[in-house]
Amino acid sequence: MPDTHKSPARWKVLKIVRIGSQAAFLLVFVILFVLSLDPFSATVNPFLRFDPLILLTSLRTDPLTLLPVTGLVVLALVVGRFFCGWVCPLGAIIDLFDLALKPLRRITPFSKKSAAALGRLFALPPSLFILGGLFVTVFFIPPVLQFFHPHVWIIRIFSLSASGLVFLGFLVVLSAFARRVWCTHLCPLGAFYGLLGSVSLFRLDIKSCRSCGTCDACPTGAALFEERRVAGFRCILCFDFEHKCPSNGFTYGVRHVEFDKSRREFLKGAAALGAGLAAGAVLFLLDRPQNSALLRPPGVEDEELFVTRCLRCFQCVRSCPNGIIKATGLEAGLDSLGTPHIEFADYGCDYYCQVCQEVCPNLAIPLLPLPEKQRAKIGLASINETKCVVYADGTSCLVCEEFCPVPQKAVKLFEREMRLGNETVVLQYPSVEKTLCIGCGICEANCPASPVAITVKKIREGL
Repeated sequence: MPDTHKSPARWKVLKIVRIGSQAAFLLVFVILFVLSLDPFSATVNPFLRFDPLILLTSLRTDPLTLLPVTGLVVLALVVGRFFCGWVCPLGAIIDLFDLALKPLRRITPFSKKSAAALGRLFALPPSLFILGGLFVTVFFIPPVLQFFHPHVWIIRIFSLSASGLVFLGFLVVLSAFARRVWCTHLCPLGAFYGLLGSVSLFRLDIKSCRSCGTCDACPTGAALFEERRVAGFRCILCFDFEHKCPSNGFTYGVRHVEFDKSRREFLKGAAALGAGLAAGAVLFLLDRPQNSALLRPPGVEDEELFVTRCLRCFQCVRSCPNGIIKATGLEAGLDSLGTPHIEFADYGCDYYCQVCQEVCPNLAIPLLPLPEKQRAKIGLASINETKCVVYADGTSCLVCEEFCPVPQKAVKLFEREMRLGNETVVLQYPSVEKTLCIGCGICEANCPASPVAITVKKIREGL
């Protein structure tokens, strides 16, 4: 495809189409989020499932996952860093903030040249460093991806979680100083697509320039009119200002960049990426995962693999019909922060429910066939005889046995004679059959004793 010199009207059309694309993808995200609030819809978020960085944490070979991810990567290699400007829902929200805070930016220290000033301040964007650290830690436990991925953050924002609202405030503050600061300087997914955009087949370029400064309006500081070029790493193809160019000097077509400048940019980017890789390696070596006693959702067997894959997206937390899945705080250490765990208070884990497995976008909670899920051990129930009304008070109670959903009954009853005054009575005492118990917590949730006499604990190795 030859270079094309577009008229101002065509640049305006591209801008309108781009805004329409942003609005459409944001609407799709909102609709999917609303559907995910229904615990029985089992809606999977495609922005999480079909993501190249997230795929690294849980490598899958099924075509339904690989084809969309491959398509996004190939498209970025052809047309450039389109995803950030045309698809990303967080990018659309940031653009709305940037538009609303435009009057405030005029009185900030960077003035109208804020993006260009930030670009000069960060010759090597921190996002490349973050991406390097992510590439190492994505295969291990230290949660770097989980706390920097934009699609995870936008779900936390819509979930009205405390961390999500804090991040939302952070984005607002950034928008008060410059446009697209998160996207250009902090987002690892943006850095990944930026690397692809820097070697893309087609790219935006500057063919003629009057040095009027109109390019300072570029939201990512990608238009380097002093050098008569557009930085492919930063350019998100927003077409936001090209129609204002008095010399109509922008073109979009087969890339044409001076070799020396490309080489210098490549070496700078490689240095930042390499530093991030080294930092990620150090973080991995220094990390000491804790042996968590938390009960995990059904199907989770390997704690380290679960913590590595879990995106902390709260999909399972929001979707659990019984509300027993909770987000973990710092009680289990930084590695487990935000991961889901189970608390049996009012309800147990329904024997026929697989909602958490179905909505998990990264298969951190494995999707098992129902018969396998019904055999998956969450933990092991145990009876405290000092609290059980049968053992302690000689009161007949069959609740834990009656509520046990396992067909063979993991709670067994055995008879024992007991002397009550002048009478000898036969009571049925409960006991837990370890080989049958799946730790569903239904017995714990329904135990009439206060405090409860039967509780589920995590199964320790060797027990």
